Amino acid sequence: MSPVTTPRILPRERPWRRPTRRVLLQGVAAAAVQGLATRLARAADVSVPIGLQSALIGKVAAFDRAFQARSAGKARLVVVHKTGGDSARVGHQMAKALEEMPEIAGLPKSVETREWQSAAALASAVRERPTALVYLALGLESDAPDIAAALAGLQVLTVGATGALAERGACVGFELEEGKPKLYVNLRAAKAQKVDFRAELLRLVKLV
Repeated sequence: MSPVTTPRILPRERPWRRPTRRVLLQGVAAAAVQGLATRLARAADVSVPIGLQSALIGKVAAFDRAFQARSAGKARLVVVHKTGGDSARVGHQMAKALEEMPEIAGLPKSVETREWQSAAALASAVRERPTALVYLALGLESDAPDIAAALAGLQVLTVGATGALAERGACVGFELEEGKPKLYVNLRAAKAQKVDFRAELLRLVKLV
């Protein structure tokens, strides 16, 4: 007679839940503390460290009502940077930080790195297949208006490495103000790119 085996019961997976306003505030507060300890000394750099930016990107994505719908089951994250220099360094740092995230807004993800060619080429890459998010590295500030115009009407969340990128056309950007990281949100760009932020997020950011 074969021995009787007891079936193994696997624990149930916890359903993903959208972060609350308290969770977002805690994340920003933690980023502020770490930002003071790790402030970057170089002038040609981001004011909010890349590791903190990636953590905040995860929280921002969770407050975008359209993020999961446009991801088609898997979030495609595209990091764009210029060739060489600080732009490439920041781009590769962000790509690595995003790859290390277990998920984003409750979804599996893929991370791609692209060297800057033109706004039209970026728009073409976004049209290729569903793209949840495009990160614009340092050095693309002067190209941001063209990027915003090229991506208008497409469904994608653009995140800039600096506040200036948000002021010039990205949906979101990051700056350090009085020692604290601040989210900059460009509602005009967000609306043009069909990004739908929840009111809980908008109460905590600087609109530009």
